[in-house]
Amino acid sequence: MQDRDFPVIHAQRAVAETTEHFVFGERNTGTNLAHSLLVQNIPALARSASDRIGPHGFRYGWKHGFPQMVAAPASTLAVVVFRAPEPWLRSMHKRPWHAPERAKLPFAEFIRAEWATRVDEQNFGVLHSDARWGTELQYDRHPLTGARFENIVALRNAKTAGFLSLAARFESCVLVRHEDLTANPEGFVECVSQLCNLPRFQQFKSVEARRGREGEGLFQPTSYPPLAPLDQEFVWGALDAAQEARTGYGPGGLQERTSDE
Repeated sequence: MQDRDFPVIHAQRAVAETTEHFVFGERNTGTNLAHSLLVQNIPALARSASDRIGPHGFRYGWKHGFPQMVAAPASTLAVVVFRAPEPWLRSMHKRPWHAPERAKLPFAEFIRAEWATRVDEQNFGVLHSDARWGTELQYDRHPLTGARFENIVALRNAKTAGFLSLAARFESCVLVRHEDLTANPEGFVECVSQLCNLPRFQQFKSVEARRGREGEGLFQPTSYPPLAPLDQEFVWGALDAAQEARTGYGPGGLQERTSDE
């Protein structure tokens, strides 16, 4: 059973022994932090696949995309991280992965603009010399219709539905919030340890590096101002309220103000 001191959205465990984990979640939600905490603190999970592409592609699909794994074995724990909408949008505006030019837009325009990104890093398995380099990133289009999303809020609605579906795909799955993860990282580790019945190191190993990678320096929290009334009205009018409530978010509800990109 998961640690009662660490709140989760949902947790379930397969009968089979857990031998690896994989972390899913949108960009700027703390997925790298979650992965690093488990790798460094639970020996049985130390060799779990990260978000780096392998010789045969991503092990369980692109972690920031719609579910596209070829299989979901009972021995794998799916860890899914969600983040409050308002600070997540601020964080995405500050660092809009695969669409850097969008950071130049005023925030009000950013959240209302049609969403489009491009292939701009080799971790997608595409070299600079490849004809696919610089073209539109199809992982960010609607997985069924192929259409672009009307805006980043519509993208969030669809991605959240996809991430919530992971509990139906993996026999072992835990859904957590970014706010709880960053507030109590050791509690998160203990939660997974108890849920999967996997021993952890007695001495907790914290993750201080940005994105859990030593080469990127220490993580420095960023404070964000509240959304302007018209922007807040637009965001919450466009969000799937039932979905947000399911993950613990709502207007005036759980809305942290720090960044953990």
